[in-house]
Amino acid sequence: MFFIDGEKSPSIAGTGAEDYFLGAWDFGGHPFSYPLYGAPVVGDELAGSRSSVYRFHLDSPIPFSKSIKATIEHGHANYRSDNYYSVAYWYQAEPHAPYPALPPVADRLPKLQAVGGPGNAGALPKN
Repeated sequence: MFFIDGEKSPSIAGTGAEDYFLGAWDFGGHPFSYPLYGAPVVGDELAGSRSSVYRFHLDSPIPFSKSIKATIEHGHANYRSDNYYSVAYWYQAEPHAPYPALPPVADRLPKLQAVGGPGNAGALPKN
């Protein structure tokens, strides 16, 4: 779902992650890659596995003025607890206020977190 400029209800509501990334029915179990969307890494749908997906909105931009919040459902009705990491790009109109300093690199790297939810017990290696 996309919440634009502080909305309480989403302007754009969707379905599951596989539909948003245009790979319905669990991406068919096979990697794919196209110019605007893809799933170049498709892991098993098991706790601890890894996948990578992307979608560029060059052909379907989502304009906003003050804020944009994008959410992905974690399983039907947020039933799963998975680790999701994301990156977003936008085109900035000039002039604009200075951006705040970025945190140190170590603070920006994703860290795998032990999470609850069905099938996740013991998914992380023990240190």
